[in-house]
Amino acid sequence: MPASLPLAFLPASIFFANATLYVTLYSRLPEVSSAQGVSPSALGLALLAQTGGTLLGFPVAAPLIDRFGARRVAGAMLLAAMILLPTAATGVTGPGLWGIAIPLCLYGSAMAVLEVAKNLIAARIEERSGRNVISKSHGFWSAGLFVGALIGGWAAGAGMSTGTELLWLGCAFLPLVILLLVRAGDKEPMGPAPDSGPKFARPDAFVIGLLILVAGFSITEGVIYDWSMFYLRQDLALDANTAAKIYAAFTIGMFVARMVGDDLRNRFPTPHLIRYMAVFVLLGVAMTVFGPKIALGPLYLGFILIGAGVALAAPVATALAMRHPTRSATRTMASYSLVSLLALFAVPPLMGTIVETHGAVWAIVFSSPLLGIVALCAPRIVLRMRNVSTEPQS
Repeated sequence: MPASLPLAFLPASIFFANATLYVTLYSRLPEVSSAQGVSPSALGLALLAQTGGTLLGFPVAAPLIDRFGARRVAGAMLLAAMILLPTAATGVTGPGLWGIAIPLCLYGSAMAVLEVAKNLIAARIEERSGRNVISKSHGFWSAGLFVGALIGGWAAGAGMSTGTELLWLGCAFLPLVILLLVRAGDKEPMGPAPDSGPKFARPDAFVIGLLILVAGFSITEGVIYDWSMFYLRQDLALDANTAAKIYAAFTIGMFVARMVGDDLRNRFPTPHLIRYMAVFVLLGVAMTVFGPKIALGPLYLGFILIGAGVALAAPVATALAMRHPTRSATRTMASYSLVSLLALFAVPPLMGTIVETHGAVWAIVFSSPLLGIVALCAPRIVLRMRNVSTEPQS
């Protein structure tokens, strides 16, 4: 076992729990929408409510973490997810669209804060130990997606409701929540000392450069979360277990890439690594779209390539964000996480009408032009970011 893996145990556990809960709902959206009588276009609006919650959550992320510590905040946000996701799945707050949208809005706020907290926990361990652990921590997000997808496929086949499945998973993760809330000694700042400016720093040119690099990856990842099951189960008419296995192939690609990602970050210059990632995703999208015309094998491979390609976008961008020369780690992560998660969660839900009228395959190919630009221009974008980072900040 690599020496850095034990160091990543705590953040890895948070990423794993977060992803397992998340994918349990999202991999079973066809059942949720059918049970509550919500069309794909209306479901897209409900998913967009999560983005609205994200916008509300990020401005308070840094103040909460500065006051209570990243570990305690992470525990509280995980607990919120354990309550809100079953609420969205069952529609107990109301029938139809609003029964999904209201709890997802609150869940989006909690996930915005958790996104900053869990990355800070990993980054602080990396900073103190001198070992790269960020990518391995993100790898356990992929592991959580894999486990959640397989459990979801089994639960759907066994006739278990999504809400019941989420409640059982929440019980399984309660010990982690208790550990985070009780042993919360992670309040000291890292990097530049906090300044007297606003608690939430608006994205600057450095952060916008990061967004340009990762937007295509984030949108593709979000589309796989939101609409790939509609593609597999409705467009291709696959059964629940086969669809879950193909979805799991995506998570396997992510997991493998992230487990070796820290070594890849050391071996390849960042612009070259990002370029390779974009090529992998583009190849995967092509196989996902055209492969089913031949056999299911290319479809599995396409999902693996997409997962491997998007896997390192967040770890690479997080490592870059932590090196902002003039801002504290908490504020930089809040700014970057805002623009990144907006790409991940805001754009894919807007494709609900496209999915309903033309099929989910068009949602999958949507971000290909952006990825093509990254494959061609990544070195120039990274160079511009480095130049910006040396300029005086206003």
